[in-house]
Amino acid sequence: MLSTEEEKVEKFQSPLPFLRHFHRFIFGRKKPDIYTRLTFNINMIIWFSFVLWSVVSFFTIQSRAVILQLKGIPVEKVIRERGIELGFQGDEFIDRLLTFNAIAIICWVIILIGLILMFRKMSQYIYFILGGALFYIGMSIFYLNYTYFIEDMTFYDKIALLVLITSSLFHFFLLKNEQSGGNINFFGESEEDE
Repeated sequence: MLSTEEEKVEKFQSPLPFLRHFHRFIFGRKKPDIYTRLTFNINMIIWFSFVLWSVVSFFTIQSRAVILQLKGIPVEKVIRERGIELGFQGDEFIDRLLTFNAIAIICWVIILIGLILMFRKMSQYIYFILGGALFYIGMSIFYLNYTYFIEDMTFYDKIALLVLITSSLFHFFLLKNEQSGGNINFFGESEEDE
């Protein structure tokens, strides 16, 4: 038989209890309906791709001198030339890209908070998701410029942002229907009424 001191040591050797508590703290104990989980999972894939791209872009631009020294890739020259094509002067485009990617990371953290609230079926999630996504789009259009948004943002970026926003809005309206006594379904009527 283990003493209480040995039990405490054994309890903290495995990370599983901590991970379970952390998961419950973030996502709650109750599992949401299948539509909420599906919307959450699709949006999490989109979120992950954008946050990964923003982090990689930020650190690539930030460490452009190291990349030139180690790999011989002139990142700064390529970015500067593209900036001139977009109408920026000198290093202005590099500075703006750094700021944009830093703020983009913050926007995606805010969207992550919204996704967690969506999973917990708290209707306030829509403000986080829409706020973060629209600020991100606004930064790319108004801070960088409209030509950057049209030419340099990929088709995947635009479609993924559209899916993130529309699926969140659609889920929000279905959630409001459920909170007012209906069910989350595609037709807006309770299945019991039929």
